[in-house]
Amino acid sequence: MKKFLSILLSVVMLFSFCSCSDTRSESLQRMLESLTEEADFGGVIRITRDGKTLCEIARGSTYSGVEEQNTMDSRFCIGSVSKQFAAASIMLLKQKGLLSVDDKLKKYFPQYTIGKDITLKNLLTMRSGIAEFYGVHYINDAFTEIPTNDLEGVLTNKKTPGENREILKGWLFKQPLIFEPDSTYEYSNSNFFLLAEIVSQISGMEYEDFVKKNILEPLGMKQTGFIDDNTDFSGLSKPSVDTKSIYIGITQGLGDLYSCAGDMDKWLSSIWKHTLLTEESVQEMSQDYSPEEEYYYGYGINPDGEGGLFHTGFFSTYYAVDYTNPDEHINLFAVTNDETKMKSDLAELCYRLIDRLSKLPK
Repeated sequence: MKKFLSILLSVVMLFSFCSCSDTRSESLQRMLESLTEEADFGGVIRITRDGKTLCEIARGSTYSGVEEQNTMDSRFCIGSVSKQFAAASIMLLKQKGLLSVDDKLKKYFPQYTIGKDITLKNLLTMRSGIAEFYGVHYINDAFTEIPTNDLEGVLTNKKTPGENREILKGWLFKQPLIFEPDSTYEYSNSNFFLLAEIVSQISGMEYEDFVKKNILEPLGMKQTGFIDDNTDFSGLSKPSVDTKSIYIGITQGLGDLYSCAGDMDKWLSSIWKHTLLTEESVQEMSQDYSPEEEYYYGYGINPDGEGGLFHTGFFSTYYAVDYTNPDEHINLFAVTNDETKMKSDLAELCYRLIDRLSKLPK
């Protein structure tokens, strides 16, 4: 993934600066169309620079029960790309002086004696040692997250979001840590669930309401929302199969959003425009806090080592990738609602696109 993003940057810059001709833009578009057709891709891909679209495509079905095709305005669940919004929420509260990333969890969850000395920074960087509550299953060949162990069958989509969240917190606070906080990196959705709970606690608002008021509305992201508010995925490009995912309430902060290409471009642009987050906040979020790992991780975002920032997200048959380079003002958003159908991985599709682009005559 890091290689893909660094190549992406160099090739897009080639197209941005070496030639602005219609012919080259048409060639870029033709290659995108060819590669997505070859991969049997269904979804949308858009690459922009300074708000100008360099190339884009929409393919495949919405699986809404009628003959309806995806468009550039189609909305998709974005899975763990949602973590960027939880991290940004924490930073917005930090900018207001309402918290410190060095705060310990005993300040917010005094009942959590096992993890009392874990910091918010440990949660943001996946270095807390808190156990993962999701287990990955493949149902109908689709990536599916179902609560693990004694939570399976207890957390259900028949409960209210609030009921599921209370059950999950009770379970998490009893689990032993899997490693000493800040001793290593291990990805765990539990970290971002608790961060969302902290946002709610400090703001006095439901987490979803905080994100709407402080991120979505200021950026004009009118087509972005929360799956807890849309449990039948109405108006969305739907998953291609029923994966029996358990999500009511417990995707809060970690995989709870749906969005579209236009809105995601607004979000990514806001990072380098400093519309909401200060330059200092973005720099803090984009550091690599796990140098011992090959996989870079900041605060809910991956620095690629080449100036770019990205994250991937899986949910049901959705697979999303977002990327921005703050220095070059380049954004990428790619998402499919039918990952099971694709003949290659979404990142692999981009590898192949970049490889073809690099061979075009200058």
